[in-house]
Amino acid sequence: MSQLDPRSDVRLQVLAQISVPLCLVDVDALQIIWANDCAMRHWSADSNDDINGVDFLSKFPGLTREDMQAALASCRQDRSATTERLPIDKAGESSLNTLGSMTIRVSEFEQHERPNVLLIELCDYGKDIDQEAHFQTVALTQTPSMISSFDENFKLVYSNPAAQECMTPECKSLQELLLNPSDLHIIFNGNDETDHIDCELEVNTRHGTQWHSMHIQLSTHPISGKRTYLLTASNATEQRRARQAAYSLAYNDSLTGLPNRAALNRFLEELLDSGSTESQLPFGIFFLDLDRFKVINDSLGHAAGDQLLIDTAQRLRQALGARGTVYRLGGDEFVMIVTDKVKHNELKKIAENVLFATAEPVTVSEHDIRVLPSIGICRFPEDGVCIDTLMEHADAAMYIAKAHKSGYCFYDEKMSNQISEKIKDRLGLENDLATAVENGEFELYFQPKVACRNLAVSSVEALIRWHHPSRGMVPPDKFIGIAEETGQIIDLGNWVLTAAMRQQRNWQDQGMRIPVSVNISARQFSANDLLANVSDALSQTGCDPHMIELEITESMLIGEPDTVHSVLQQLSSMGIRLALDDFGTGYSNLAYLQKYPLDCLKIDRIFLAEQRRSMLLGTILNIGKVLGVEVVAEGVETATQADWLIARGCDHMQGFYFSKPMPVTETTRYLVDNGVPLTSANDETIHGDRAA
Repeated sequence: MSQLDPRSDVRLQVLAQISVPLCLVDVDALQIIWANDCAMRHWSADSNDDINGVDFLSKFPGLTREDMQAALASCRQDRSATTERLPIDKAGESSLNTLGSMTIRVSEFEQHERPNVLLIELCDYGKDIDQEAHFQTVALTQTPSMISSFDENFKLVYSNPAAQECMTPECKSLQELLLNPSDLHIIFNGNDETDHIDCELEVNTRHGTQWHSMHIQLSTHPISGKRTYLLTASNATEQRRARQAAYSLAYNDSLTGLPNRAALNRFLEELLDSGSTESQLPFGIFFLDLDRFKVINDSLGHAAGDQLLIDTAQRLRQALGARGTVYRLGGDEFVMIVTDKVKHNELKKIAENVLFATAEPVTVSEHDIRVLPSIGICRFPEDGVCIDTLMEHADAAMYIAKAHKSGYCFYDEKMSNQISEKIKDRLGLENDLATAVENGEFELYFQPKVACRNLAVSSVEALIRWHHPSRGMVPPDKFIGIAEETGQIIDLGNWVLTAAMRQQRNWQDQGMRIPVSVNISARQFSANDLLANVSDALSQTGCDPHMIELEITESMLIGEPDTVHSVLQQLSSMGIRLALDDFGTGYSNLAYLQKYPLDCLKIDRIFLAEQRRSMLLGTILNIGKVLGVEVVAEGVETATQADWLIARGCDHMQGFYFSKPMPVTETTRYLVDNGVPLTSANDETIHGDRAA
């Protein structure tokens, strides 16, 4: 029988070094076909030539052919149990110095030339067997795990076939195996206090970089007595990716890629659990909320809003740099944790950097949009020592910054009570608003507009007022914003639309054909049922559509151009007039004025209130004339302002100089007294010849 050549099988090279008697047996021939040096020494054999072909059962007369075949079958049946233990009850007689009473361990050894080969390990032969050696014996030949041994200098001593298949040909040391050689300190530090360590590290392989789960066992070489490292590894790349994906899902914001609220809470817990308050490092918290984001989101749609959030997240990261981390809480709320240089002046500089970084317009859906944040700032430990308190204080400071339009604000103790009362008040209004329409608590007031050519009343604007059962009259600026955020503005807007049309019809039935203007919210405009709601209101009230003017804002015109144009065109086709409200304070894109069927521009009151802006009024008035649209100036409060507008050809004026908003009864009296006399219901003209 031909002898096995260790040079052709790396497994035999490794097994030859193991300090346990090992041999290979051909189960079909029941002959020993190879033995390692330790086995040959025990059998006093000089070489494998003395062992090769020896009858195995003659060495162990307590065993039979059936025992060996059963052992082989058992090993093949249960691959997870790689060894089968067989007792040897009788001492064999042999010129090769047969061992005394013992047991043997057997495991299958796959070999191409011979299909049925067992690896035999002789145990209990008069001294304790090195357990590491036994572990190596089985694992090296059977397990899919990658087994390698390194000497005290981390030089590769041997590796099993699985490891050989994985390692690069150039790998000669543990340093070359590891992707980051600095990871060696894990092994050193780990083995300072224990004889083993479990870790997961990145390694270089024939197949590229992989993550391996490693068990590193510190041992002593059985012959030299020097330190060795036995490394058992398995590929953990997929498990690592799965964990990373799960972590990303749990702790990352899917839209912006920023860490999310859960990641923020986890990080803050780590910061605050690192020791006593005195020993913890200070840090700053920035709470950010984007101004006017909801208007942009409602006008342009969620896709555009998402793009704005992504761009803002990138700018915040760039502004903060390596001094901390940016988190997205949800919606348009962000938090920045600053852990480097957190004194007051340094945090102030960061806030100013953030405002500067976000000041540049963002191009969204072919529109340049500028959305600045309001920032609240607090510090640990000065402003709080627990997560909830710190977040509450940063939020309170942000609220003040937004209210004062100051960009940013640092927390101080006086804010908490102030904000607490405002929050309670807001929540109360929000709850009451939900049932206010149903309870009939709203009323329309009307503010006249006058024609500059003769100072006669030309139309009125419908304005909502809330008669709260316990608070009394609640001004619009206290509840309109809440209604916008909660979505209640749609129901509220539809009520105003119907009520205004009904009142216009009532006046017309009295013989007064007076146009009525109605404000449309961004949410109403972007809703799919605006056209249907307008049509239904006209049908219910019998109002003439030519007597209704809908006031929209510039932010509503920056949505999907085709959709915006279709909605406006259909409204115009009904006979509805369209006015662009607050012109000059938004995007002031003249392309809108040419593209969409607008009938009127309403100049924001700020142009009359601020001297530096008033110079632009003449330009806007000229734009109106060139485009053939009427111009209405809001906020007229003095005779000087009125004369100035009349002299420059303004079409209409509106403001306290002429009248404040009034209830229906007072408005009706005002209309009769100021140029809108009772006429025949069939009269199609609008009369007015008396000055206000």
